[in-house]
Amino acid sequence: MVKFQVVRVSCIAVLIMSILVGVPEANAASAITCEQVTIWLTPCIGYGVFGGVVPNACCSGIKALDAAAKTAEDRRTKCQCVKEGAARIPGLNYDRVNTLPDICGTTCPYKLSPTLDCSKVN
Repeated sequence: MVKFQVVRVSCIAVLIMSILVGVPEANAASAITCEQVTIWLTPCIGYGVFGGVVPNACCSGIKALDAAAKTAEDRRTKCQCVKEGAARIPGLNYDRVNTLPDICGTTCPYKLSPTLDCSKVN
């Protein structure tokens, strides 16, 4: 009897969390999230703050993020997430960060800065 009540309470808790969080739409799986951006770009933080050698994981993350940004909305989201995340990193050198696309063999249509207007990214 106690096991049944625990299972029932657990199921109710999962149901409530699903309602609060919301069920993602079918196309939401392809949209970029700030969580994904953070995971992909975290290996770049050391270089952005201290310089030195760019880790392979940083370049891999940049390339994965570029590949995932398929639509203009994805690219605007990517821009906003990167801009907001960068603003939270003490000592981040924006000039150094802006060298990463060249170092990693990719391109970026904008220079990251605290005043970047991501709404204009296409």
